[in-house]
Amino acid sequence: MKKLCIIGVLTVSSLGTLFHFAYRYVPLFIFPINESIFEHIKLIIFPFFLYMLGTMIFYNGDRGELIPSFFTAILASSFFIVSAYYTYSGFLGYNIDVVNIIIYYFSVILGFFIIYKKMTLFSFGNSVIFMIILFILVGVLTYYPPNLAFFRVQ
Repeated sequence: MKKLCIIGVLTVSSLGTLFHFAYRYVPLFIFPINESIFEHIKLIIFPFFLYMLGTMIFYNGDRGELIPSFFTAILASSFFIVSAYYTYSGFLGYNIDVVNIIIYYFSVILGFFIIYKKMTLFSFGNSVIFMIILFILVGVLTYYPPNLAFFRVQ
């Protein structure tokens, strides 16, 4: 599990970095279409999900425990990005790109710490249902964002 998580941090961080710039070449809803906080959450959701799918092939342990851990990691990492960004930028009155990048990489590490410790918020079945709902919401909100600061370019 330790090796899986170390490789995961490197893979998800790399995928997230690539995904950040991918929309102009491959316009899919899984890639951020602008610089809003909502769009940057996709840099957590989809790389983690793709890594989870790849992991399912090689993981010899209890897969019923792995999927809820990944979903919990996605939620916690996303929450960390949002709360850390709004806390520091609200305090300073502006945002700093280097700090945003550090927050992203730290959130990936946080996510894999949760996976390593096998922390879960939901059962297997609920995790799958919530993951499907999350993907539908992200798809809809990508193309029909509400007029809220979370969805606007900062």
